[in-house]
Amino acid sequence: MTQSYEPTKLEPEVLDFWKKHNIYEKAKEKNKGKNKFYFLDGPPYTSGKVHLGTAWNKALKDSVLRYKRMQGFDVWDRAGYDMHGMPTEQAVEKKLGLKHKDEIPVYGIANFVNACREFAITNMLSMNEDFKRIGIWMGLDNAYQSIQNTYMEGEWWLIKKAYENGRLYGAEKTMHWCATCSTSLAKHELEYENITDPSIFVKFPIKNKENEFLIIWTTTPWTIPFNLGVMVNPEIDYVKAKVENEVWFVAKELASSLISGVVEKQFSILEEFKGDKLIGIEYAHPFEDELPQLKELKKKYAKVHTIILSKEYVDISAGSGLVHMAPGCGPEDYEVGHKNGIPPFNTLSERGVFDDTSGAFKGMIAKKDDKKITDEIRKKGLLVAETKIEHDYAHCWRCKNSVIFRTTNQWFFKIEDLKDRMRELNKDIKWVPDFAGSRNFDNWLANLRDNGITRQRYWGTPLPIWKCKKCNDFVVIGSIDELKELAGTIPEDLHKPWIDEVKIKCKCGDVKERIPDILDVWIDAGSASWNCLDFPRKKDLFEGLYPADFILEGIDQIRGWFNLLFVASMIAMNRPSFKAVYMHGFINDAQGRKMSKSLGNYILPQEVIMDYGADTLRYYMIGGTSPGIDINYNFEDMKVKHKNLNVLWNLHKYAIEMCKELKINFIDFEVYDKFELDIEEQHIFSKLNSTIKKVTELFDEYKLNEIPWHIEELFLELSRTYIQLTRDKASIGSEDDKKLVLYTVFKILLKTLKLFAPIAPFITEMMYQNLRHELKLKEESIHLYKWPSYKEGLIDKELEINMQTISEIVQSALALRERIHLGVRWPLKEIIVAVKDSNVANAVKKLKKIIKKQVNAKEVKVVESMPNVKVKIKANYTKLGPDFGDKVPKIIAQLTIDSPETVMKHIQEEGSYSFKVNGEMIKIMKEHLILAREVPLPYEEGTFKQGFIYLNKEMTDDLEAEGFAREVMRRVQALRKKAGLQKSDEISLFIKTDDELKEMLKEWNLVIKEKVGASQFRISELEPSKKHVFVSKENVKGKEFEIYLDRLME
Repeated sequence: MTQSYEPTKLEPEVLDFWKKHNIYEKAKEKNKGKNKFYFLDGPPYTSGKVHLGTAWNKALKDSVLRYKRMQGFDVWDRAGYDMHGMPTEQAVEKKLGLKHKDEIPVYGIANFVNACREFAITNMLSMNEDFKRIGIWMGLDNAYQSIQNTYMEGEWWLIKKAYENGRLYGAEKTMHWCATCSTSLAKHELEYENITDPSIFVKFPIKNKENEFLIIWTTTPWTIPFNLGVMVNPEIDYVKAKVENEVWFVAKELASSLISGVVEKQFSILEEFKGDKLIGIEYAHPFEDELPQLKELKKKYAKVHTIILSKEYVDISAGSGLVHMAPGCGPEDYEVGHKNGIPPFNTLSERGVFDDTSGAFKGMIAKKDDKKITDEIRKKGLLVAETKIEHDYAHCWRCKNSVIFRTTNQWFFKIEDLKDRMRELNKDIKWVPDFAGSRNFDNWLANLRDNGITRQRYWGTPLPIWKCKKCNDFVVIGSIDELKELAGTIPEDLHKPWIDEVKIKCKCGDVKERIPDILDVWIDAGSASWNCLDFPRKKDLFEGLYPADFILEGIDQIRGWFNLLFVASMIAMNRPSFKAVYMHGFINDAQGRKMSKSLGNYILPQEVIMDYGADTLRYYMIGGTSPGIDINYNFEDMKVKHKNLNVLWNLHKYAIEMCKELKINFIDFEVYDKFELDIEEQHIFSKLNSTIKKVTELFDEYKLNEIPWHIEELFLELSRTYIQLTRDKASIGSEDDKKLVLYTVFKILLKTLKLFAPIAPFITEMMYQNLRHELKLKEESIHLYKWPSYKEGLIDKELEINMQTISEIVQSALALRERIHLGVRWPLKEIIVAVKDSNVANAVKKLKKIIKKQVNAKEVKVVESMPNVKVKIKANYTKLGPDFGDKVPKIIAQLTIDSPETVMKHIQEEGSYSFKVNGEMIKIMKEHLILAREVPLPYEEGTFKQGFIYLNKEMTDDLEAEGFAREVMRRVQALRKKAGLQKSDEISLFIKTDDELKEMLKEWNLVIKEKVGASQFRISELEPSKKHVFVSKENVKGKEFEIYLDRLME
C-alpha cells in the first residue's frame, strides 16, 4: 500500500486497472435490462485540447452517470462530438494558408473537406484521451459524430419532417451576415458586445419644398446608400422647426436636445402635429443620381422614399424621432418594408463589399468604411451632425467580428407560431436551477423567431433539397435510401463536393440539382436527441428511451443547444426532447475575469491534474458553485480540497494499521452489528445514515453542487471527531473496544467511498483496492457496488445537532488555547460554558464528556452568565464623527450615564439604542461602539455562536505533570515514526532527565509505557547503560530530556 496520497502516480495505475479488468464495461453490463436512464451528451466541439470549462462540464455529467449505474439503472451514456462548422473551417484555412473562403475552390473543395475531416477526427481522439484521464466513464469510443453519413441522414430526416409538417420554407430575407466568415447567422449565433460607434444625423430634402428637410439619425452610416424610406410613429408629436434659413422635421420631445444641444443652433417651432400627418411625404435620396437602382425601385414601388408609419420601431429615447429605413439592412426594416410593399435593396458581396453597381461606394466595406460614407454625405451638404454612441452591437459567435446585414435567399424553420405551446411544455421540464427554465429559457422562447437553417460554407451537412432551375420544382430528401431510389447512385461520402454530383430527373425533362448550401451547425447538435440513438435508421432504442431523461450544459446553451434540441423535436415530432436539465455557469479566474490567453489567466485541466490529480479537479469544481452561477477558479480553494483528500486517504491507512495490529483480515458485519454502541458511535452512524439520505435526495434532484459538501462533512467528522474521541479506546481499550472502533471506522469509510465514488472515482478506487487486499473483500471495484441504503432508525437528528453545538464549543476552546499559547496536551482545570439557550445548555450537560476529551479539560460547567465579568463600552470615534458631527460630545456624555448592560441589551434586542440630544432622536448602532469585557483571573474568555466559554488557566502540579507526560509520549511516538516502526512493534524505552521531571512523571510511568508500546521502560537522571539505535534530544518548557529506544525483536 502506498503510504502517502500521490494522485499523479496512482491515478494512471487506476486507469490501467479499469482498462485491464473492463470495470466500466462490467458496471454497464450488470444493469442490462433494468430500468433505463437516457442521458444525452451535449457534444463538445472538436477544437483540440479540453479546456477547464469542458472538464467541469464532463465531471458533472460523469457524477450523475456513475450514481445512476450504482442505483441499478441501465444507463445510456453515449458521448458525442460536434465536428462541422466554422471553427474547423477557420482552423484548417489557417493551417493551409488560405486567407478567405474564395480561395477554397482554387485549393480544391474535396481536398479542403478531407483536411477538415482529418482535423476533426484527430482532435476527437485527443479529447477522448483527455476525458478518460479525468475519469469520464462514457461511450467515448462509440461517440456519435456529426460527420458520419448516418448522422447526417438523421438531419435529413428532420428537414423532411419539417417539410411534411409545413414548417420548412425558402425565402429572401435580410439576415445577419458575417463578412469575415462569408455566411448568414441565426439569432442564436450572435454575441452582443458594448462598443462605441459613430452616429450621424442626416437631412433628406423633401420633394417640391425648398429648404425643408427630414432629419434622420443612424448608427450605421453604411446603410444610408440602401435607404428606401423614413419611419415615424403616428402617435408621437412632431414639429416643423425653423433653423436659420431651413425647416427641419423632428420629434417635438427631441427638438431641443438635437438642435440646441447637438447641433448648437437656435430654432423656433412653426407647426406641431401628430406623426400620422406625415404619412406619404416624399423625399429625395442623397445618392439617387449615383445609384441608378434607386430610381428604378421608385418607379416600381410607390412607397419608396416616402414617410411610412411604425409604432413598433420608432420612439423618442434618442435621435430625431424619424428613423431611416433600409429593408435590405435589418430584420425590423425588412418587416416594415414588407408590410408597405417596399423590397429589400442591398448590393454587398459575401465579404461585405459594395459591388460594381454601387457607384461612388464601389469597393467600400460595410461598417469598416463608415467614415468614407459619412464624408460622401458631408460633400452633399446633408450631414447635420456627428456624435459617438455607446451601444450593444451584434458580433459573430465564432470570429468575434461585427456583423452586417445582407438580403439573401435562405431556408427557414417556421417556429414562431409554436412558441406559446413550447412555453407551456417547458413548465413540465425540470430545470436546475429553477430560474434557468422559468426565466431564462422562457424569455428566450417568448421571443422565438423563424430559424434560418442554411449557411454558405463547405464543411457541414449538405442541405437535402434538389431543385430544377427550369421549372423550379424541388424535392426534399429524408434518407439515403430515398436519394438512392430517385438518383440511382450516391457517393460513399455525403459531404460536398461529392453530393453535388448527384442529379435527380425532373418531371419537366430537365434535372434537379442540389441547392449548394449546408445546414447550420446547430442543426447537427439539435438533432442529437434521436441521432444519438441511431434513429431513424434504427427504431428499437428510440422507442425504448426517447425522450432524454437528463441533459447538462452551460448557461450559454439557453439560446444554443437547449433551444435547438427543443425546436428540432417540436418540428419533427411536436414534443420535447428532454425531461430534466442542469445548467452550470461559466468559468472565470479568481478575480472573476473571463479566462483568456491574452490575460495570462488561462488554465488547462492538465496543469491541475499534473500537480494535484483529476480527483482534486473534479471534487473542487463539482461543488465549486451553485447551478447557473459562474465559478471563479481559485487555486487556494482547490488546495483545501486536495488537503481534504489527504485526510480521507489517511482514514483508510488508519483502518489498515488497526487491522494489522489486531491481526484481522476479515470483518464479519453481522457479529459487529450486535455490539453496543457508545455515544461516539451512535453519532457517527447517525451522521452516516443522514448523509446517505441527503446525498441520495440531492442526486435525484440534480442538486449536484451540494453533494460534495455533505460527503466531505461526513469523512471530516469521522477523522476530526470520532477518531479523536476514540483514541484511548483504540490504543489502550479492551480487545472488543478496539474491534468496535475498527468496525465503525471501516463501515463508515466503506459507505463513504461508495458515496464519494461518483465525485472522486480515482481515490475511492485506490483506497478500496487497498482495503480489499487487506480484508479479502469480494467485490472487484468500488464502482461495481450498489448505492448505499440508509436506516431511518439510526438517524438521531437531535444528537447530530447537539454534536454540532459541541463541535463549535470545542473549536472555540481550541482557538482560545492557541491564543493563550497553551497546547492541547496541557490539561485545563475547568471550562465554563455561559449560555442562556436551554437546548445548548442541555447539549453541553449531556455531552460534557466529549468536550473534556476534545479540549483536555478536567471539568465542564454550564452557567447562564459568568459572574464578575464587567462590560465596558467606548465610543468608536471613526464611526460616530462622520454620522453625528458636533453632536458627538453630548452623545458620549449620555453613554457614560447609561449602564453598558442597558445599552447593549437594547442593541441586541432592538438593533439600536435610542435617546434624544437637543430634541433630536439619536440611534446608536453596534458599530458606533467599542465593546470591552473584563474577565476575572484566572479565566480567559472566548465566544461561540450562542454564548461564551471560559478557560481556567490555573496550572496545578498534577496538571503540569500530566502535560509533561503527554508531551513525552508525543515525542516518543514521533521518534517511533522516524524510526519507521509499525504500531504493533514493541520497544525498549529509556528516558534521561533531571530528578524534578523524573519525580513529576513518576505517577505516569505505566500510562507512558502502555501508550507508546514499550515492553521495557526506565526513566533516570543517569546515562543509559547500553547504546540505543534511535536517540532524540528534547526540550519542553525549559525542561530538557533525552529519549533512547530500540525495537524489540520477537
